[in-house]
Amino acid sequence: MHIRSGTDRTTRIHPARERERHGGRRRTRPWHSLLLALVLAAATLVATPGTASAADVPSRFVVQGSGYGHGVGMAQYGAYEMSRRGSSATGILGHYYTGTAAARKATKALIDVQVYGPEPYGFSGYADQGATKVVVRGGGWRLRAGERTVAFGPAGTLSVSTSRGDVLVRTPDGELHRHEKLVLHWAGTPYYKKGTSPATVTVAGAHGSYRYGRLLLSASEGVANIVNRLRLNTEYLYGLAEMPASWGSTGGQQALRAQAVVARSYAVTRTGQWKSTCRCHLVDDVRDQQFSGWRHASGPYSTYWRAAVDSTTTALTTGSVLTYAGTTVATHYYSSSGGRTANSEDVWSSAIPYERSVPDPYSKVAPGNSNAVWRRGIGQSKAQDLFGLGQVASIRVADRYSSGQAKRLVATSPSGRTASISGSADRIRALVGSHTIAGSVPSSWFTKIVED
Repeated sequence: MHIRSGTDRTTRIHPARERERHGGRRRTRPWHSLLLALVLAAATLVATPGTASAADVPSRFVVQGSGYGHGVGMAQYGAYEMSRRGSSATGILGHYYTGTAAARKATKALIDVQVYGPEPYGFSGYADQGATKVVVRGGGWRLRAGERTVAFGPAGTLSVSTSRGDVLVRTPDGELHRHEKLVLHWAGTPYYKKGTSPATVTVAGAHGSYRYGRLLLSASEGVANIVNRLRLNTEYLYGLAEMPASWGSTGGQQALRAQAVVARSYAVTRTGQWKSTCRCHLVDDVRDQQFSGWRHASGPYSTYWRAAVDSTTTALTTGSVLTYAGTTVATHYYSSSGGRTANSEDVWSSAIPYERSVPDPYSKVAPGNSNAVWRRGIGQSKAQDLFGLGQVASIRVADRYSSGQAKRLVATSPSGRTASISGSADRIRALVGSHTIAGSVPSSWFTKIVED
């Protein structure tokens, strides 16, 4: 779970605007000229009642809001506060996912997680480029092509690149190995030197480290493609950095258990969606779930998270998942809401029956939630671009979804002309966010938009 804090608001003091005063000798006007001037002035005021003058156009607006994320499903800070108040993991899940039940279900033993390589979903800004390096620390390794060991050695650095559809690995001793596919094992795993001191592996460009499983190396779209194959019910879940493990020490252990159930449920639904581009079931970041492997599994307070995973695991191929009408479902979650969760169709497009809008008074009062209240600035020129107005005197939230998220914003020019933007909560968030000074907004729960 990513929690962004801080504010983009910078206090500015605007000097009072003074009207120009023309110097020179005072001249006396005929009485009829003066009367005509007064009549024209009065007519102007009547013609444009309540409109702002150019002098009233602010240089910047401030969007005030609450919450972080899309708003569909479980609010993690809300789950934390519910746990602190005595709710069980089952109670938390039942609150945020309408009509669901936690149940033990059979799962696949293994899952493939891309940690480096090309983009399988078609999103921009995520694809890795070119070659990389794999570093093995604390133990030896071996490189396998099919059932044959082609290289092995002590801890060191292996360089991984591609050529004409093959993966190329240069070992620490300088030897180059070229194959369609290769598998990297390291000491202390069931695959190599089991029972010895465990080694760990890092991949340059990836955000995790890896103690469990093995790495599958291949070439895809001219890029080195690296996948961590490991046990779904334990090893994969241990490495998910989606909720602060420290919450387990401050009353949040039931929230951690709820997180383990929804994370497993999401992963199980993805095991049936093999992606040929990455040769994987899912990727290691927020496009699916934030997987940092051993870096999280061995981090501070990790014993609380591991205990939460273990408490929801029955066996290698059995664990607790979230079900709706008896079927395991993909579960969405996010950091915190602005007071009420969202209907899925208000944020995206399809109506998901178990992801309905429900009250969430918990997120805003949960300890440590830096996004309970936030502010983001929009300059005048960006406001003009956002609404297509020459000048923007004011902006207001004209319509909201049942969650309280913004549905339609209306801007007014100094002359009284208006323009609006509308759409899904996610679209409003993206549109407004791209026009802020920060380049984003935490959510679309806009409290109000004021002049700065």
